[in-house]
Amino acid sequence: MIYTDKKGLPFEVKGFSPEDLNRLMEMYSCFSPKGSFQGMPPCDGDACCRWVEALIERGENLIAVQDEKVTGHAVLLPDSRLEDAEFLIFVSRAKRGRGMGSRLTGGALKLARKLEIKKIWLTVDAYNFRATGLYRKYDFKFSEQCGSMTERLMTLIL
Repeated sequence: MIYTDKKGLPFEVKGFSPEDLNRLMEMYSCFSPKGSFQGMPPCDGDACCRWVEALIERGENLIAVQDEKVTGHAVLLPDSRLEDAEFLIFVSRAKRGRGMGSRLTGGALKLARKLEIKKIWLTVDAYNFRATGLYRKYDFKFSEQCGSMTERLMTLIL
């Protein structure tokens, strides 16, 4: 689906396909800050490649594309036994605050409903107010289950 960012520029949110791999890897090779939360994305180039490949293999992946570059990546990692999924999202630093994260999140929730996922969960840095604001916009709630002072668990029941 084609959207317009907050600067009036078009971008697309779509399902990941194998042809997108090189552009996705390019996004992560330039990603900043690397490894700042739970070590993601990994700082080491080879480890980062393996991590992205595992996300693609295990998850349901969406990407944001602008000017033929991947600028964002959202992943649902489903657990069919529990009917839930972990949610991860990464947006290139230069594109943050322009609506891509919001559109990727909305697309991921639509996909989760299609896959009949009942609950989505994520962990977020307690001081990442931009991210927590995004998740709250989509009705994610803080959970008391996460015991870390710097990390919070958020869940959404679908």
